[in-house]
Parts: sequence; C-alpha cells; structure tokens
Amino acid sequence: MSPETWMRCRSWLLPALRPACGTEASLVEDLVAGRAHLWVGEAAALVTQCVDEPAGRTLHVWLAGGNLAEILNLKPGVEAWGRAQGCVRLTLCGRKGWRRVLGPLGFEVLGDELMRRL
Repeated sequence: MSPETWMRCRSWLLPALRPACGTEASLVEDLVAGRAHLWVGEAAALVTQCVDEPAGRTLHVWLAGGNLAEILNLKPGVEAWGRAQGCVRLTLCGRKGWRRVLGPLGFEVLGDELMRRL
C-alpha cells in the first residue's frame, strides 16, 4: 500500500475505526504487513482480514467507509477473493444501520453488531 493510497482512503476509513479495534498506526501496520487487505473504489474503501476459526476460515470486514453504493460495488470482488482464500463466511461489525442495507443481501444479525453471510 502506497502512502498516497492511504491518504486517499484515510478520511473514509478513520471514522469507522473505534478505539477497541485499534489505532490508525496499528491499522497501517497491519496493511503494510499483509495482515489486513485494503480494497479501494472511486469513492469508498474496505479493510478485510482472513481469520481462522473453529467453524472455518472467515473473511472479516474490519472497516468500511465512503459512498455506500461504492462499498456495495466492492462487495462481489471482495467475496470472490475471500472464497479463493478458503473463506466460508463473511462477517462484519458495524452500526445498526448496516442491518437495513445488508439484510436483503443474505446477512443476519448475530448479537448486537456481528453479521454473517450464510
């Protein structure tokens, strides 16, 4: 990830970064080290991580920000990449408003914030 790419995406992603999820410095470190992956559109970006769990490998959307339509446009490519990495599900944490957007796309709410595509 180039510094220019990060600066382009920074204002979209930082509002979604909660203190419990890390800092800007730890996010950039994870991206540079390949522990997280940055997906960039024209007006939005996503950060994902592959997580090995007892029920199978999961692609976790750590952060998303920017234009909602653009975020949804990134979804098919991100999911295809996750399947190629052996992921069997997609999860994310986010505000409750994501329920309205992602519910019709096959996501379910688990607990307060976690959603899983089944």
